[in-house]
Amino acid sequence: MKFKKSVKNAALLIVTVMLPLISSCKKNDGSGYIFKYDIAANPVTLDPQTATDSASYEIIANMFEGLLRVDNEGNLQSAAAESYAVSEDGLTYTFDLRDNIYWYDGDKFEAPCTAHDFVFAFQRLFRPSTKSKSAGNFFCIKNSEKINKGIIEDLSELGVKALDDKTLEITLDSPNPSFPVMLTTVPAMPCNREFYENSNGKYGLYGGSVASNGAFYLYRWSYDRWSSDNNNIIMRANIKNNENGAISPHGLNFFIEEDNSYQNFLNEQSHVYITSGSEAIQLLNSGYKNTESETRIWGVLFNTKSGSFANENLRQALAYSIQRELCEINTVGYRKAKGIVPNAINIGEEFYRKLADKECYLPYDGNLAKSTLEMALENVNKNSWSGLTIYVPDDDVIFEYISDISQMWQSELNFYCNIKRLSDADHDRVLQSGDFDFIVADISGNFNSPYSYLSSFSSSGGSNYSGYSDPSFNELLSKAEISASEKESAELYYLAERKIIDSAVFIPLLNQSEYAFFGEDCKGIVYNPFTKTVVFKEAKKF
Repeated sequence: MKFKKSVKNAALLIVTVMLPLISSCKKNDGSGYIFKYDIAANPVTLDPQTATDSASYEIIANMFEGLLRVDNEGNLQSAAAESYAVSEDGLTYTFDLRDNIYWYDGDKFEAPCTAHDFVFAFQRLFRPSTKSKSAGNFFCIKNSEKINKGIIEDLSELGVKALDDKTLEITLDSPNPSFPVMLTTVPAMPCNREFYENSNGKYGLYGGSVASNGAFYLYRWSYDRWSSDNNNIIMRANIKNNENGAISPHGLNFFIEEDNSYQNFLNEQSHVYITSGSEAIQLLNSGYKNTESETRIWGVLFNTKSGSFANENLRQALAYSIQRELCEINTVGYRKAKGIVPNAINIGEEFYRKLADKECYLPYDGNLAKSTLEMALENVNKNSWSGLTIYVPDDDVIFEYISDISQMWQSELNFYCNIKRLSDADHDRVLQSGDFDFIVADISGNFNSPYSYLSSFSSSGGSNYSGYSDPSFNELLSKAEISASEKESAELYYLAERKIIDSAVFIPLLNQSEYAFFGEDCKGIVYNPFTKTVVFKEAKKF
């Protein structure tokens, strides 16, 4: 069966950026340019099976070709696989791989990309010694969780098989409507066994330790953490894959930890800029070409493991005392949130919020707020919670919004709190440390599914900073993920979302848009707001 299903990702963005030509490769069709882009940090590793940071994802997305990819309109398209078929029970996927994709390291290594490379990559993903933080996202694959937990030691028992060099079969434990989309993400990229084993345990850690089966190979990786000069990653078109005429740019220049990324974009020294908040408003007002995605939800996240807010009634009292209709939002790029899952998220080809047909938050109820507070005070000493500090990000709109809400808490409940505004780095540090009573945090998914957002509260979720734990919630997520019906799946996800809302673990407040801005006369760049990656394979400048 050819590619018949598509994923309407309303949040995916595409645009083109290029740099002045510095090679003789320039053509009149807009190809042959070198593109510049600033990345915020030095990649930790270019090993797709272990990478977790956005900088690593950015480079990997331009080096590797997975089975499937997402095009400029958010639809699933062929990549390393030119077609695939799904069995009637939804458990077995059979992929026919292209015969013109090659590995290349820019030096001596060259080999065709085969089905065995995908088998080896998934075996590495689930092997306990790899310690991949992304393995849990793919536990729908047959025997993957048992292998990852050491229950099964024989990797050949994994439901990923090479039927021959160009035919790959993946078997699931249960149907999963999101599985094709998951195959476009970084952990599902292939790995060549021969190259990996010759890297002597340093795969992906420096320039010569990783090969490319995608559009660009790693020409140079220079980074000195004690210096701000010449920290860059230089990539050039994969010679073998470029013979197929599929790669438009001559190469890419990524600049690491640039202090003036915003100004670099204004001065055309960088040709893509991803931002939100006040910077986005300035660029919008200046008329830059852009695309918008609504994939981030900000809200109040409580520490449910320790401190005063381990008391559910106290959390609920604060939630019930918020009068949303009195909170004004007149700033471009912000809207009041309707739940934990943003409006743009799909199940199959339908929007989740439309399928669920319900908003998801606790409405204002002054009497209920007071009564739940009274119940809370039977177990919580008022002196232990009044005067606590809520941490907020360095964002004017969010800070003012929380300031208004804190006044409501004072008026409704005589609850006083301090508001501490933190830099992005400090905010992330506090969130990940768990050293907070409550904090304004964002929920962002790494692929287009309600599961990607709600799993932030699951017991196995790596970003479950609230400490929330409820087996029935985990069970709802599991059932929703394998439901064959989109409507039934939406209903189960809604029940799971409702559990978080009703127990006031997270109070959704604002949906914040993210914008990708592009240089003049640029086309063909794909921005994925879930993985936060910019893909330049089809980039052109006219």
